Amino acid sequence: MRFGHFSPDSKEFIITRPDTPRPWFNYLFNDVYHCLISQTAGGFSYFKDPKYYRILRYDHLSSDRPGRYLFLKEPAKKRIWSLNWQPFREKLDGWECRHGLGYTKISASRHGIKGSVTYFVAKEAPVELWLTSLKNTTGQRREIEVYPFVELVCGDVALETHYRNILCLYNEAVFDKSAQAIVAFKHPFKDWHKTGFGFFSASFPIESFECRRESFFGPYGSFKEMGGLAAKKLGGHEVRGEDMVGVLQGKLVLKPGETKEFVVALGLTESREEVGRLLARYRSVEAAKQELVVSRAAWTRTLEKVWVETPDSNFNLMTNLWGKYQLLAITHWRGTSHYHGAEGGLGFRDTAQDVEGLLSVDIGTARAKLEKLLFYQYKSGHAVSGFSDIEGTWENQGVKGVIKKADVAVWLPYSVISYVKETGDVGFLKKEIPFHDGDSATVYEHILRTVRYLWGARGQHGLPLIGHADWNDAYDHVGIKGKGESVWLAMALVRACRQIKELAEFLKDRPVADEMGEKAAELTQIVNDVGWDGQWYLAAFNDTGRKIGSKGNEEGKVPLNSQTWAILSEVVPPDRLASILEKIDTYLDTPYGPALFLPSYTGFNPGIGRVTSFSPGTKENAAVFSHACAFKVVADCQIKRAEQAYETFSRLMPMAKAKEDHSRYKVEPYVWAEYVVGPGSADRFGEGAFTWNTGTTPWMFVAATEWILGARREFGGLLIDPCIPKHWKKAAIRRPFRGAVYEITIRNPRGVSSGVKEITVDGAALDSNLIRPHQDGQVHRVEVTLGKPALTRSPGKKPLLAAAR
Repeated sequence: MRFGHFSPDSKEFIITRPDTPRPWFNYLFNDVYHCLISQTAGGFSYFKDPKYYRILRYDHLSSDRPGRYLFLKEPAKKRIWSLNWQPFREKLDGWECRHGLGYTKISASRHGIKGSVTYFVAKEAPVELWLTSLKNTTGQRREIEVYPFVELVCGDVALETHYRNILCLYNEAVFDKSAQAIVAFKHPFKDWHKTGFGFFSASFPIESFECRRESFFGPYGSFKEMGGLAAKKLGGHEVRGEDMVGVLQGKLVLKPGETKEFVVALGLTESREEVGRLLARYRSVEAAKQELVVSRAAWTRTLEKVWVETPDSNFNLMTNLWGKYQLLAITHWRGTSHYHGAEGGLGFRDTAQDVEGLLSVDIGTARAKLEKLLFYQYKSGHAVSGFSDIEGTWENQGVKGVIKKADVAVWLPYSVISYVKETGDVGFLKKEIPFHDGDSATVYEHILRTVRYLWGARGQHGLPLIGHADWNDAYDHVGIKGKGESVWLAMALVRACRQIKELAEFLKDRPVADEMGEKAAELTQIVNDVGWDGQWYLAAFNDTGRKIGSKGNEEGKVPLNSQTWAILSEVVPPDRLASILEKIDTYLDTPYGPALFLPSYTGFNPGIGRVTSFSPGTKENAAVFSHACAFKVVADCQIKRAEQAYETFSRLMPMAKAKEDHSRYKVEPYVWAEYVVGPGSADRFGEGAFTWNTGTTPWMFVAATEWILGARREFGGLLIDPCIPKHWKKAAIRRPFRGAVYEITIRNPRGVSSGVKEITVDGAALDSNLIRPHQDGQVHRVEVTLGKPALTRSPGKKPLLAAAR
């Protein structure tokens, strides 16, 4: 069963019925405000931090309620209905939701009234606008009362969740007559507490309001029995020390065929005085329409910076539009999602990967995030697991003496080096940035400390200690006693060493280049001596020395990440490559991509962790984990397995053939999902889960643009090194690079998958596939012909697969 489809230009996903198998969300946001909105306007909004400054209450687990509702009432005929379908869930005469890039529009018809609400966020201000129109499609004059509704938190949602009986005592909501708005907030209850002032208003004349939840719903009331709507007029209650709602009442008189418009404004600010100023600027139909035009134009400019054209329309759609929009959304607001509930801040490793993905699209945001990451590194070289700009670092709740997540810092060198390759800004490496626990150092020293820290924190096998976990957060008991070691992290460290070695050679820093080369070589040998299990690489050794991911285990064998990262880190020797590829391609294979390992765990193992307690096939317990599959796509390209890379990319896409039955896949068919339930679950195999907030997003964007289409940043310039399926006869990519724009056309007359035979830039032939930066602000046309390589390949490294053959 299908619940929707893309518009002809793919810029909207049109949901054709409201009862989707799961809430289908859109992210509407700017630099300070985030609105997560479902197809029925469920979800929540917040200012700056999803935990600390939460505006709206939301049941993130099941009901997709409460939401941003527009109730309509016709007193003459005793009718009450909602344009949103929720919360009454009664049949409407017509309904549609269009999730667009920067907006969501819900349209509905009922009782001869055709209405629409376009939800969007102002380009810069902490204001969410509901641009609303109502049309009388009958031949009679109609008097319609309108009731915009929200349920308010306006403070720390985590504390609210745990101590709602106490937190509500800090609440206050009033009707500010001068601003003609409900203003809601929590009184400070700690000396460091910062109050946020939520506001809710409309452009129509407000006849009454309600702030007191119990007065609106009634005692024991629910959305089925809202006494406040049944009354002739809202109660007009302000509230102190109780649960809060925001409900406004207005009246429209519609002549036959007449349309009227109004705007609802919702937001939060740290200054109560700013409420009136914000409403004066945005609370009019004209201002809202203009702001929507500005917002949509800004999104068009941002998304068109990098653009691809291939024979695969779904590949184009995800790379040009929805995958890129998702990347921008999560880079801004990585610390939350509609399924999280009460978490705030940003994960360190998540943000580091987002930075890499964002570099070619929004270099300013990427640089700001990168400097923030460098600040949240410790002077030891390790880093925090996560952080909030308001509340600081996430608390380390691991066992005393054990680092919480051992891998977080290893992602930092990748991001820094990618930034230098993208920009050519070697001077950035000399910038002094403080460490989170005092002292400061150059950016170059920051990344060197990362490697040296991880090198020094190794166990009895010579592998890095896993601490509380590595990439697989659910391996949280593997090293709980401080002795467990990670094979995967060893590979990730080798990759960091190799990248820093390349950087040091570019900088002509011979001592560091030698150091990194020696570390990479030594650790490569250790991994191959102790991490090889005969046919594949292990995941880890636990505190007792037990092998995790071994052929000797009944469950959890063949860890995908250790096989793909053996390729990404160049740890695997040629004579072992075929063996690990066979395990990836056959043993782990599913119609949705390779599983994280197989078979699933079926019961708790205290020597491994919570991964063994997850339902089989879910999360890290042998799901088809999209992030890990994205690693495989890049690894395939690195060894020129173009067909396999493209096949996995295609299977991961949310509109893939295996996911066409929305009633089985369940989640949004227009953004990347964290995982698909794996074969360990007989009932749910193929069900998607945890969309939007996933590290899949940056990796798949990089995989598409830099590896499959092959326009890849290097220290010396832009490397052109496509790895495309043989049936693609032509493809193209436009991307900015160091102050110029390159429009690259790839022609494949011989049906090969890689190898650059000829390349011209503005008609002039090059003798290598590395384009030296022009930095002239101009557009340069690049023509690439694939075939038997006739150019000097740069960098001059032979693909591992070719070496194996």
